[in-house]
Amino acid sequence: MSNSSSEGLPVRAGDVEGLGRVYSEFGGPILGPHETLLAQRNKCDVAVFGSWRIFFPKEIFYPLPGNPSGTLHVTSERLIFLRDIDLWKEVRPLLTPLSLPTAAEKQSRMKKLKATGARQYCEVFPMQLQLVNVMRKPGLLRFRVKTKVGGRYQLLVYTDKDDPSFFDLLENTMRERSGT
Repeated sequence: MSNSSSEGLPVRAGDVEGLGRVYSEFGGPILGPHETLLAQRNKCDVAVFGSWRIFFPKEIFYPLPGNPSGTLHVTSERLIFLRDIDLWKEVRPLLTPLSLPTAAEKQSRMKKLKATGARQYCEVFPMQLQLVNVMRKPGLLRFRVKTKVGGRYQLLVYTDKDDPSFFDLLENTMRERSGT
């Protein structure tokens, strides 16, 4: 999930490279000098795709199977999603007879990351995006956004249960901060 060439992009995702820059070793977000925390929601998950396509979109950040276990922090400048590395959720989809070597390699790599204190993160900068479409369902909020140079992103936020007040805050934050 590491993406070292993501500097300057409106959506960034990764793991160990965010330690000390996006999140602290204790798992909380690191805020900028003029940034304030508006809200946070536990038991969330996020998916971010680099296109609006339904089939084979470019995956930037993916949700894990099972119950949502991450935390979404809404700040005055960005959305920060953090989750602990869950070895079982990461490796379980790969446990088939043909992909056992891949599962073993991924488990080894994830164990090393977890030992260094790494977490998986995704940060979104609404000021660099223009909101095009919002869709709501119980426990799901989907944003379709585009950049000023024509790039398109789709952001999905999942929660463990329907939370209209949090979704209202997220939607208002994206509308106010984006170019719409």
